[in-house]
Amino acid sequence: MKMITFAPVALAVLALSGCSPAAKPPAPKPETPAKVENRVTESDLTRIVLSRQAEQRLGIETVAVAESSAIKQVTIIGDIQAIPGRSIIVSAPASGVVSRFRQSLTPGMTLHAGQELFHLTPMVAAQRDLRLTFEADLQSAKARFDNATRQASRARQLLRDMAGSQRNVDTAEQEFAQAKAAFEAATQRMKRLETNPLDADVDMAVTTPVGGILRQVQVAQGQTVNAGAPLFEVVDYSKVWLRVPVYAADLKNFNGLDVIRIRDVDGQGESFAGRRAIAPPTADPVAVTSDIYYEIENRDNRLRPGQRMSAELPTRSQTSSAAAVPTSAILYDVHGGTWVYESEGKSSYRRRRVEILHTNGNLVLLARGVSAGMLVVSQGAAELFGTEFGAGH
Repeated sequence: MKMITFAPVALAVLALSGCSPAAKPPAPKPETPAKVENRVTESDLTRIVLSRQAEQRLGIETVAVAESSAIKQVTIIGDIQAIPGRSIIVSAPASGVVSRFRQSLTPGMTLHAGQELFHLTPMVAAQRDLRLTFEADLQSAKARFDNATRQASRARQLLRDMAGSQRNVDTAEQEFAQAKAAFEAATQRMKRLETNPLDADVDMAVTTPVGGILRQVQVAQGQTVNAGAPLFEVVDYSKVWLRVPVYAADLKNFNGLDVIRIRDVDGQGESFAGRRAIAPPTADPVAVTSDIYYEIENRDNRLRPGQRMSAELPTRSQTSSAAAVPTSAILYDVHGGTWVYESEGKSSYRRRRVEILHTNGNLVLLARGVSAGMLVVSQGAAELFGTEFGAGH
């Protein structure tokens, strides 16, 4: 009886299961657009392990990262200018003809104070009936000279004949000499009248009043110039100004130090000391800037007008405390990235990327990358850099 009752129930269950639909397979996961395989962090690729001998040969020295703060500085690009009043234009003192150049004058050559450059022959104003006057003077001088010649000859003859005295001879010879000089001068005046009727019989040497660089020459040999005409210009570049345009709203934030450091625009090379100069106030309304001027010694003429230079202007505020390392610990890659080598002990060194916050003398303040107390390589960092990338192999 029990078996008869169970059979229909089992059949019903089997029938229901045969009529149910089949189960759906799981949906495939979507493919990612990119996949990173063998993921390795940047720091794991930059560890160097040296032997004791290699470490000594490279001269590795380490220093602990310290906490430091400094006065905030702003680097602004300025341009070199000649100091007003150190450029002199020499003008002609009188109308005349330029002549007798001492040397070939080329702009850019160095001149010394008092150096003679050329001569200037003044021109006289034309007089009425000048030729007639000179001819009359010449005839008068010739008549006097002829008469003096006869008188001197007669006095000497009378002295030989014992009919005259030596005193008369001396008087006659004196008159002869004066008449001869007057006749020769009148003759020269007539010759000058024929060739250069307006030139004076004297000329003056033109010298440079100060030493400096010859900027331009505006005359040539034989040129006639008027009184007051510019002859040449000399500029003294032994001292120059650096004009630094500062945003007008930030002008009050600078502490106005008398001396600052000035470098090339790339921040490299020799630095110059700039001393605050007393200069006329200037500004640019379009750029909304006000100008600050600094005076720089330039005795070797290395700095030229128009040259761009960077000035480090200190502000009135200080930077917050940050990690500080020596400048010798900083390395730059080809992309401009900055790095240091951290010492992990046992001659192991790891290269770490850092971000420079500020440079203060021989210290570099870092915004991130290292923390106080870490040991970084201060000497031999460049050698480690070359070892890592196989320089010299």
